[in-house]
Amino acid sequence: MAIRLTWEENRQAGWRERRQITEDLHTFSVNRARWSPAIYETSTSTDDLPAPTPHRRASIASQASASSDNSVSSPAFSRTARFKLAELLSRDAAQFSGRVTSLRHGKVAAAGKALDKLIDHSRKPVPDELLDEQDRFEEKCITELENIGKFTLSLVMQWRKYVAIFTSTVWTSKRFATEPMRFMLRL
Repeated sequence: MAIRLTWEENRQAGWRERRQITEDLHTFSVNRARWSPAIYETSTSTDDLPAPTPHRRASIASQASASSDNSVSSPAFSRTARFKLAELLSRDAAQFSGRVTSLRHGKVAAAGKALDKLIDHSRKPVPDELLDEQDRFEEKCITELENIGKFTLSLVMQWRKYVAIFTSTVWTSKRFATEPMRFMLRL
């Protein structure tokens, strides 16, 4: 009876851990790994626009240009901030692999060993329902979760690619807006 309880406890704990991993994966992919240009934005309302500097005219274009200068030099736009955020995302993605490995070698393996011990020590055959449940448990916790690490790392790589494309586009458009003739001559 104690062996059966051990199997049940490991199985239930494994299901809870699997559910938590999948919920965390959903949260990670929807919130953290989803790229958005909002991380680069500062307030853009006309009330928040800085007063024109003495060397700029007070035109709307000059104010917009000053505003874009501020947003491009904002802390969120800095290379260091982008690098740190990408490294945090990479670390979080790698933790998913570790959690899946821990589940596989922890609760799933312990439940399997407990069921094997139950089979060895049982006088009657172990019910097929228990064997089927262990098979389903292993299928869901090992086979279905084995590619989570690759998936989360690919999300991070996509995020990095979006950042590279966005920053190169913003820098190109900023250069073109401030130096249109020199920029055109280089093309």
